[in-house]
Amino acid sequence: METPIKSGDRLKRTLRKVRRAILQDEPTYYDMFQNPGEKYFARLYLHQIQKILQTGWPVQTDLPGPLKILDAGCQAGRLAIPLAQAGHQVTGVDTSGVGLNRAKRHAKESGIALRLIRANLGEWLPGQPAESFDAVICTEVLYLRQNQRELLEELLRVLRPGGLCFISHRPRGYYLAEAFQHRDWNAVRILTSAKEGTLFGSYYNWQDREELEDLYRALKVKLIAITPIGLLSWLAVKPDDLDEEGQDLLFKVETRFNKDHPGLGRYLLVSGRKEA
Repeated sequence: METPIKSGDRLKRTLRKVRRAILQDEPTYYDMFQNPGEKYFARLYLHQIQKILQTGWPVQTDLPGPLKILDAGCQAGRLAIPLAQAGHQVTGVDTSGVGLNRAKRHAKESGIALRLIRANLGEWLPGQPAESFDAVICTEVLYLRQNQRELLEELLRVLRPGGLCFISHRPRGYYLAEAFQHRDWNAVRILTSAKEGTLFGSYYNWQDREELEDLYRALKVKLIAITPIGLLSWLAVKPDDLDEEGQDLLFKVETRFNKDHPGLGRYLLVSGRKEA
């Protein structure tokens, strides 16, 4: 028997829809710029990205000035805004009008300018000039896309030769841990026999470290690093539950020991340089 929807709940849902449609905002929107846990994960990403933006260029290349950076799937700007604060020219693309509105607000509060575009990456990327960005970032997007190979090729097409890419992927181990936690033996069988599929009611894809090495080698990308993002925080502890001191200690542990466990993590961040 279905539970009837109370008139007050119906009114609240209607008001949320109106607010989302007119104001491009939603009170319950998962804002990754503000969320304490997501701010922690952004810190892990930026630790790697900003280091390589300083050191990942060929020796014979002068360190470039402000870079033209594409953040593909920028959400509310958790990576785009800090990179713009560092002086780079950042273009953020996302499908969510609510997310982009939040990014615009956060950027204004941070005193920086962002170029924000609402678009589907699969439709927007093919229309962009080749070799038009110095660096391309795409985190926590491709693992949900059945056309991930095509999107990855387009991301690299708009990257200039010698430019840097930072792309995150889900490791198989992440989903295996989740499957065993939920006693989902069908998911375990899929994960051990395939590279993509429907798990827990949704589509996902996953790659081991060796598979990522082969993939990027085939795409003419020189790998700089494959870095686990969230070595402990993907399973053992939630950063949201820690105070500032605890998060600082967790950050030091994860960034120090992630090289000892290169295939584990919440995500694997591929850092590479497009071959000339």
